[in-house]
Amino acid sequence: MIRWRSMIAYTCIILPVMAVLLLCLLWLGASASAGQILLLLLLTTLLLGLLVTMWSERKLRPIRQLNSLAQGGANTDELLLLETDGEFGSLIRFFRRNIEKRHQIAKKRHREKDRLLTILQYMADGVMILNKDGKVRLLNPAAERILSTSQTKARNRTFIQVARDHRIAALWQRCLESEQEETALVDFDNDRFLRVVVTPFLQKSARGYVTILQDLTHIHHLQTVRQDFVSNVSHELRTPLASLRALAETLNDGALEDPPTARRFLLRMETEVDALTQLVQELMELSRIESGQTPLEIHPCAVSDVVQQPVERLQPQAERAQLELISDIDDDLPLVLVDLARIRQVTMNLVHNAIKFTPPGGSICVGASADGDFVTIRVQDTGAGINKEDLPRIFERFYKSDRSRAGSGTGLGLAIAKHTVQAHNGRIWAESMEGRGSTFYFALPIAQPIEV
Repeated sequence: MIRWRSMIAYTCIILPVMAVLLLCLLWLGASASAGQILLLLLLTTLLLGLLVTMWSERKLRPIRQLNSLAQGGANTDELLLLETDGEFGSLIRFFRRNIEKRHQIAKKRHREKDRLLTILQYMADGVMILNKDGKVRLLNPAAERILSTSQTKARNRTFIQVARDHRIAALWQRCLESEQEETALVDFDNDRFLRVVVTPFLQKSARGYVTILQDLTHIHHLQTVRQDFVSNVSHELRTPLASLRALAETLNDGALEDPPTARRFLLRMETEVDALTQLVQELMELSRIESGQTPLEIHPCAVSDVVQQPVERLQPQAERAQLELISDIDDDLPLVLVDLARIRQVTMNLVHNAIKFTPPGGSICVGASADGDFVTIRVQDTGAGINKEDLPRIFERFYKSDRSRAGSGTGLGLAIAKHTVQAHNGRIWAESMEGRGSTFYFALPIAQPIEV
């Protein structure tokens, strides 16, 4: 179609020019010299060439513009300015549709990339993408935090250099050899427990590996606590039950015939039953506090009311242990919002522990100080102290350090104290150095925040 249009256009240009040439020759007639005829033919040829050039330039202008836009990365707005009539209109419209489609595909890919980066940004698990040579191409913030590195430092470095752990490197090596997903649990840096998953993706030139780092430290800690809880419960129940069984067997073997011995054994059995009853009651109390089923009667109370009554009750016990028990509470401390009975129990528990683990001749001081919107109460002793390995776990249920395993008690007192203070929107912690005593703190919210 375009070829026939071009032939017609050329004919429309040539015929008028030839007609003009013929008229000129007829006008000159026989008297025209050869030079005049030659000049006329030359002028006609130049005119004809000029007209053909102008027509060709007009027809080829869209093609040149289209070529220029294509080389410079044309966009749809620039293509809209081109003429779409004539022989090349369909070609320009084709290019326009093609570029619009390419732009839509590019926008879609850009949205998908942004969505992927957003997911990686906020994932709790660490993600690393490696190329086929095992070099890091991408890692998300969680992976940066777990591996203590950054995107800038890790990029284009080998996986082994970034992970810095032979077990994780060996896992990737196994995946490289098997070309299948490999999983392992790794105790990373002695303070974190990781689940590492290395998965290959095989897509021709895009071959590589995806590594997932799941931080299971908290879950692993909970499993350890559960195991210790079962072990400690078994220990606490085994001792009184064994004692009761031995006493019952002794009575059954003939001790009933000796009334004084039988009475003594029955009193010991009653003591063991009381210990079991206390254990069960404290377990139930702790369960209610943890589940929030224990209602708190919150009222503004003076700090001296929280401290003085437990100290006075335990003063005779401290004197029998040859200890100095001191209460140092300022009268101008702000009121605290507490359930008085329960917070007094916390204070009594901490003071009782201090008495139990402080040798004769030592001292125990109970004090308090205001700190912003809280009042911090402290119980300081000069006892045996707590080693740094046990210190982070002393508030766990049934947890006892080796030095206290032989002592009396259920091992639930500090756990109850912790959850009671937390129920008051406070916090409790301890500082200690083995052989130099311990200081237990618990902070309680004040009734009226201090205005700065």
